[in-house]
Amino acid sequence: MTAIQDELGNIVMTGNEPDGGNRQFLTEIMESGKDQAILYELYKETARVIMLVRDRLEREKPIEHKLEEIIIGEEN
Repeated sequence: MTAIQDELGNIVMTGNEPDGGNRQFLTEIMESGKDQAILYELYKETARVIMLVRDRLEREKPIEHKLEEIIIGEEN
């Protein structure tokens, strides 16, 4: 894998990923069998989780926009 820093300072990973290119959403943690403890921690950290998700979505917007431009360019 190759890490590239874009013009906004974000680190973008490219290349062959060991998991076949799938993004990690940490669902295996929820499948660990400790649902009650995990859900309680998430409940306590709800605001922090929301901020982290919003931050990630905002950082991914420029990448999504570039992909949309590429797709539109290929259709024409």
